[in-house]
Amino acid sequence: MFSAKIKQRVLSKYLQGSSSLLLMKKCGIKGSATIYQWLTRFEIFGVQGLEHCRRKTFYDYSFKIKVIKWRQEHHVSYPVMDFRLKQPMIVWDWERRLIEGRLKPAKGRSLKMTDKSKQSKTLKQLQEENELLRIRVAYLEKLEALAQKKSQTKKKPANH
Repeated sequence: MFSAKIKQRVLSKYLQGSSSLLLMKKCGIKGSATIYQWLTRFEIFGVQGLEHCRRKTFYDYSFKIKVIKWRQEHHVSYPVMDFRLKQPMIVWDWERRLIEGRLKPAKGRSLKMTDKSKQSKTLKQLQEENELLRIRVAYLEKLEALAQKKSQTKKKPANH
């Protein structure tokens, strides 16, 4: 782990024109994308983005679905800036869990509710489940189209 001060020094030198490879060797940085990750966090969160935070950020289910849907609609890798995510790879994990059926709304605390509030909660759960199923269907359709395209390119004879 690198302290926030070391990260700041490395970024300062990088922004002044030093080579990322040279800085990696000089500071013992092993990952080739590490400096770029630090730079992205610095751009989004400022100096606080460089500090190591041990507490886990909680994202609710509807936020995760919103991020996944936005990413798929805009055909981008991982939306860091738009949603201020400290760990952009977490979106990949959310998508994988969604496809596997393991991304589910957190169970709420048991509170006394009137029948009307129970109905609205059930309606909200059904809407979220419906959205989840729409995303799954869209993903599976794209996956099937890619598989068909791949099998068609394999079947075509090579012209010499």
